[in-house]
Amino acid sequence: MKTSDHDNKIPPGPSAPWLGLPLLGEMKNDLLGTAQRMREQYGDVVHFRMASQPYYYFFSPELIRELLVEHADDLIRHERAIEVFSLVYGDNVLTTEGDTWKRQRRILMPGFLPKKITGYVDLMTGAVADAMVTAFPEKGPAGNVLDVDSFTTVLTMDVILRVLFSHKVSEAESQRAFEASRALEHQGMRELFWPKTPPDWFPYPGRKQKLKSKADLENLIGSQVQVRRAAGEDQATKTDYLAMLLSAHDDEAQGASSSPTLSTEEIRDNCMVIFAAGHDTTATVMTWWIGLMAHHPEVAEKVRQEVAEVAGDRNPTADELSRMKWMNATIKEAMRLYPPTPNLFFRCPVRDIEIGGWHVPKGASINVPVWHVQHDARWFPEPESFRPERFMPNAAEIPRGAYMPFGAGPRVCIGQHLATIEMALIATFLIRQFDLSPGDAAGLPSPKIDMVLKPETTLRVKFTRR
Repeated sequence: MKTSDHDNKIPPGPSAPWLGLPLLGEMKNDLLGTAQRMREQYGDVVHFRMASQPYYYFFSPELIRELLVEHADDLIRHERAIEVFSLVYGDNVLTTEGDTWKRQRRILMPGFLPKKITGYVDLMTGAVADAMVTAFPEKGPAGNVLDVDSFTTVLTMDVILRVLFSHKVSEAESQRAFEASRALEHQGMRELFWPKTPPDWFPYPGRKQKLKSKADLENLIGSQVQVRRAAGEDQATKTDYLAMLLSAHDDEAQGASSSPTLSTEEIRDNCMVIFAAGHDTTATVMTWWIGLMAHHPEVAEKVRQEVAEVAGDRNPTADELSRMKWMNATIKEAMRLYPPTPNLFFRCPVRDIEIGGWHVPKGASINVPVWHVQHDARWFPEPESFRPERFMPNAAEIPRGAYMPFGAGPRVCIGQHLATIEMALIATFLIRQFDLSPGDAAGLPSPKIDMVLKPETTLRVKFTRR
């Protein structure tokens, strides 16, 4: 067992014999549990090696903010994780670095500003209303017991496609997109533990399904971009996100190396990743939120009363959704308990840095374990309990860096405001129309990491129309 070497300012951590392969296997089988045991044994900063690569975990909010905010310019994302994502989703605002990332983010950002998102609410409302009809045909007072994860995934895919393209998916498109997204999640998680992904022509586990799934999503997304590109000025009346991308102009672009507009490939790649991240993280949060509401009917009733007071029977506006304090507190607490991204992308320093007095060398792999920080009793008393009042206006202040479901620093999620409005809208429709109760005798499933934080077993909830 390794102890702290304060002379060299190296944090304590576990020994990792055999090139760290046993520790890697432990992480692959139980990443959340392995990290938790390291924090309990070694403290808020943990160091270990796999092969010759140094790894650092930071569990302190103060040190995390120092890392992600003060040292943002000293860090890039881990090459392997970016490689896995870019092989599927191309070069986009998630997978690029440096000036390329800054340019893409500048061009994409106007489409995620609050004023613009207000214009998406009608598109989202139409998708949610249609989903209620499709998922809940009238079956009398007995109610419907659903696989919640499947329900929310299909719903949020439709919502994000409406926002992106004003496109209502067919049942066949929805099924293909659902199957493709799941297959790519599973394969991506598998490949993260590989040192390298072989080329497409080389047989490897999961290759055939991965290529088919990637092609299915590219056809769905790429066809929408091509149609609108061909429409030219005829698409000017559209109010969706693609219309903004097609007309966007980067006023800071300089020279031939920095085009002021996005190419067709850049638009496609960014729509691909907005679709993937935009539906999957939101679906994950809503899956856990529905499960929590089913197991906490007294909280669900408070939310229902607030919806009635703020919006009545009308479709809520973006402003009304923002004013539902109790509603948004339950969603925030669901994201605290079950953060959709339980670990941020590994960061790598491009030069030697010092965090909290600890030396972190150039090229090290740095993990920010969001799940563990948000389950720490020092920042959240009774951390395993569902307590939405933590996020009400009169609640005790939460330390900066202790709650970060959307990340932190310059790389904070570009779509967090859109996601917040979308989740509150979906929750409003559900809580107003249905009583939610557990679909089986078991409690909520344990979480597992499958790119995002999914239920380990099927989460079933009974929806009884009010």
